[in-house]
Amino acid sequence: MTIASLLIGLLLLFQRINVEALNSALCYLSYRPAPELLEFAQELAQDALHYGVEIFIMVDDNNFNISAVNVSPNVRLLQIPREESSRHNYQKAISSGGIACTWLYITSWDKALFYFCALNRNYSFVWFLEEDVFIPNVQAFRSLHELYANTSDLIVPRHELNLDGSDGLWRWVMASGKFIPPWACSMANAVGFSRRMLIAMDHFVQWLGEVPFHEFFFNTLAVQLNFTIVTPTELSTIEYAKVFYYEDVRKQPNNMWHPIKDFPKGKLWRKSLINETLNHNHTFTLTEVEMLCHESQNMRNIEQHLEDLFIRFEINKSNLSSNVRRLWRQRFSDLAEECQKRNVSQEIVSFLIKLVDHIYKLPEPPVPEIVQRKSEVHIRLERDINETKQAIYQFSSNCSNVTELRNQATKLIRKLTYIIRQEIAHEEKLRKFN
Repeated sequence: MTIASLLIGLLLLFQRINVEALNSALCYLSYRPAPELLEFAQELAQDALHYGVEIFIMVDDNNFNISAVNVSPNVRLLQIPREESSRHNYQKAISSGGIACTWLYITSWDKALFYFCALNRNYSFVWFLEEDVFIPNVQAFRSLHELYANTSDLIVPRHELNLDGSDGLWRWVMASGKFIPPWACSMANAVGFSRRMLIAMDHFVQWLGEVPFHEFFFNTLAVQLNFTIVTPTELSTIEYAKVFYYEDVRKQPNNMWHPIKDFPKGKLWRKSLINETLNHNHTFTLTEVEMLCHESQNMRNIEQHLEDLFIRFEINKSNLSSNVRRLWRQRFSDLAEECQKRNVSQEIVSFLIKLVDHIYKLPEPPVPEIVQRKSEVHIRLERDINETKQAIYQFSSNCSNVTELRNQATKLIRKLTYIIRQEIAHEEKLRKFN
């Protein structure tokens, strides 16, 4: 063993054991952390001391001297050599393939997954946030975490299903050979994982030899394991490439926003939000909502009143406890039903239905069996896939047999995917005739 390898091993061991066993963690994914990111991470860390979340920043650039960064001891900066991540199969998490994407083969995504899935298993829940995800204030994160982290396996911005494994659109072709249907996807710039989800991801990565493309990996794995998936409205402003303005954030200050790459502007927005809170009264009460079923206003006034009410609701909801938010969900649902019975305007009913999910989002419904009657070929292929995966786990990653077995598993999964599509089409025809 070379001295360099020994030092790397000691560094990783130190990172693994020198961690307090707190309940949860938040890890920013950064190439080189900007001063504004470091500053806000420290604010988060100070607030998170009160509810058991430790803050990390995974720094992708290993030439960046993290020891020279003056940061609170409550924020831990991490670095992992690319070779170490690759050696443990944590690679290609955000790579969409092709020669042009080789620089994406190993990034802070792979390293953070490696760290929290394999090296440091002390946390019951872990958030991953890309560095250009903007959180308007520390209370926004606290509220989201306390509301969903204890009851969810996967927290993501969206949950889009591909039941039959059609691979002609988006990047679904990348799922072929890795998963049988159903598949699912989401933007993944801000994601939360339970410990059992992290364990399942590590298990999957070890048989495949790489991390599947993250935007379908997380959702698809959670669907197939029947895990609890939640898509909070606070993550609805995680977009691919959208321009956001201060006015957008001001109206929904408890949302996370992506992409906000101008870090100084984000810092300025946070200060402006604090000043606005101090100088304006944005109170909101349940009574105001309850009165909607009894108010009679002209259409223009109703629209303006509902818009103003929604803004005040969004500003104030993070001040409510998790229990109150769950109770209010039921109350809003009951009010919507009551207003429908009273023949109140559809605008008010729709508004109340909107509040139901914005106060507390229920988990996504489980996906039913997509094939009701499995053929003998289907059952045999399932068995062969499972046996092949189990064989992979018996060998070390660098064994020549493993590559052969992985290729075999990929072929079997593609065959079974084809069979499943045929079975779905056949059962659909039978339903039409019946």
